[in-house]
Formats: sequence, C-alpha cells, structure tokens
Amino acid sequence: MKTPKIIFHIDLNCFFASCEMAEDPELVGKPIAVAHLDPLRKGIILSPNYEARKFGIKTTMLVREALLLCKDLIIVEPCFETYEHYSKLFFDYLYKITPFLEISSIDEGYLDVTEVCTKIHPLALAEKIQKELVDEYQLPVSIGIAPNKFLAKMASDMKKPLGITVLRKREIDQFLWPLPIEAMFGIGKKTAPKLREVGINTIGDLAKLENLELLKKTIGEIYARGLMERANGLDDSQVDASNDNSVASISNAQTFDNDVYDSETIKRTMKVLSNSIAFRLQQSFTKALTVGIQIKYNDFRLVRHSKGLTKPINSEAEMYAIAEDLLDEFFQQGDIIRLIGVFATRLVEDKQANQQVTIFDDLSKLEKEAEIQRIINGVKNAFGKDSISRGYTEPKPKEKRSE
Repeated sequence: MKTPKIIFHIDLNCFFASCEMAEDPELVGKPIAVAHLDPLRKGIILSPNYEARKFGIKTTMLVREALLLCKDLIIVEPCFETYEHYSKLFFDYLYKITPFLEISSIDEGYLDVTEVCTKIHPLALAEKIQKELVDEYQLPVSIGIAPNKFLAKMASDMKKPLGITVLRKREIDQFLWPLPIEAMFGIGKKTAPKLREVGINTIGDLAKLENLELLKKTIGEIYARGLMERANGLDDSQVDASNDNSVASISNAQTFDNDVYDSETIKRTMKVLSNSIAFRLQQSFTKALTVGIQIKYNDFRLVRHSKGLTKPINSEAEMYAIAEDLLDEFFQQGDIIRLIGVFATRLVEDKQANQQVTIFDDLSKLEKEAEIQRIINGVKNAFGKDSISRGYTEPKPKEKRSE
C-alpha cells in the first residue's frame, strides 16, 4: 500500500508587519500597518498586524481610511531589504527541515515532510517549526498539514495567527465544504460570480455538483475538472523542490522601472510577451497545452496563474487572449505590479497538434487565419521577430453622457 504524503503549507503571518515588529520590539502589541505615508495619505496598506485588523483595517485599504478606523494606528514605511532578509532566514530554516521545499512566494512555501515524519509526529514537527521561528526570528507562522498541496494551503488559512490545522480527506465535508466558494484557493474574482449564478455558493456545492456539463460551459472543461477534483480533496501536484519552472516551457517577462497599477499598460506589455512566446513556439515547431501569467507585486509577492487547454496552441492571438483573461480574473483594483510574465508549458510537437476541422467550422475563416499567420511568420523570418505583430486594440473611450 502506498504511503500517504504528508504536506505542510507554511505561511508567515502579517509578514511585513511581523518583520517591523522583529526589528523594533516597541511596536509589539500596538496597532501598526506597513504603508507609504504621503502627505495626502493616499498610500495603500500593505500589511496590517492583527492588533490593527481588530479595527477592521485590511490590506489594500487607503491609509486615510485606516486612520479613520483607528486614530492610534502607527504607519511604518516599508523596507523591502528588511523583508528580503527575513524571508531568506525563513527559507534557510525550512531547508534544514527538508530539501523538499517549494517556495511559492516571499512569505510562504510547501514542504513534503513524508520522510521526515517517519521519525517525528507531524504535529510535533509543526509545533517545533512554529516555536523555533518565533523564538529565533520573531516570525509567527500558520501551518496547514494535509495529504496534498491544495488541502494544506486551505488548512493553513483556517487558523491565524500561529495556527496549526490538520485537514484530512475524510474531514473535508466538515471543514472544507461549508466554506463560501470565494474562499477556495484558485478561484478568482471573475469565476466566483459565475459559479454563484449557477447555484454553486459553497465549496461543498461544487464538490457535489452532478451537472458537470453545466460547469464546463460556465468556466471551461479543464478548469471545471480541476476545481471539482480539488473541491473533493484531490490534488496530485507534487512539491516542486527545484523552484525552477523552465523545464519543458517557454516564458518571457518584463520588469517595470516603476510601479505599475494601470491594467492597460500591463496588457500592452503582455501583448508583446505573447507575440514573442508564440514566435518561439512556431520556430521550434511546438504548441502549448497550458498558458499562464506570472505577476510580481511591489511587495515581492510572486504568483502564477495558468489555464489548461484541450487543444494545443501557438498563435499570438490565442496566447494573448488567454493571458488577458487570466489578468482580468486575478488583477485587483489597487494592485501595484513590478513584473509581468507570460509562459507556455506542456509543449507538444506541432505534428501532434494539427487542428481538427469539423463540419461546424468556418473553413473560409480558418483559411484566412492560416494565410495571415504564414505572412506574419514570413516577415518575422526575414526581418526579425519584432518586425511585425498582431495589433493591440485600445479600449474605446466611454462616451460622455449629456447633462
């Protein structure tokens, strides 16, 4: 019988605020928030501690709004060098526990401790990690323990701060299914309303849904199957100890010189990146079954979102359309971005990816598309990959209503 995996998801609590309190113990016990404090108080809260959260202060809230909720709130200017230092201490410590560590952002990661736990009970190990991180670095963490990454991630969010939560598959009906659908990891701001429109209000509703075809029509086949599996506690993704996603993939990214919060600027950049990746796929006679985006925020959080496809692609238009959908799904008003990337994975040879034409396809449209692509590729081969690309359409300005 196969030994069940034991996966930890470890999440630093109020990371930036915790770092500031570790640097200045006098801040401990007081309501503080990390944010740029400009004269007009238009800065955005990056990290409130739990004393501040008791007043209703949240991440991305404007400083002036936060000060109305708590007049004694202490605003601390962010110091990213400090946060990088503590992040390194955090992960260096975890590497001493096990080399099977996947870094998912500056303040969280997954550990496969299956082998380690042959010598120590998982709860004892979690308590040891939690205590030593507080004692040595003043860094509080929450730990989720589960047989896979998805359940471990969900578990770590259930009890904060300094929580340790075990989530077993046989217990998901009690602890996972009652949660609102928005609480499910992997569901963004565009998907949640779509699910609610078809009667899926909780994770349990998704797990027990009998009409899979309805779900496929609502959010797409690959996404639908993946979400339903996770809602039922299934996740076969492995802890990626390499922290290198370059294998069998093509990616391109752009780091901005200044903070960017305008989605249209980001989309223009994604269009160029998508064109570049599509050209490289075409040159290598490959197509992709997964397309995704990578976002690095100004607080050093690095996240990846992707979409699996039923048919492999390598065209600029399709590549960009998927990247744009993912950005719209997960980009929030007030997000400040320093890097945007587009990637293509699960590559297959082009000869395996010939498009199947059915009796329902518009043949004239397909032929025109193929001819356009041949012309574009010919120009690129002759004059370079940046010499021509499909255009990015600016959104039309909204008409002013007559008074």
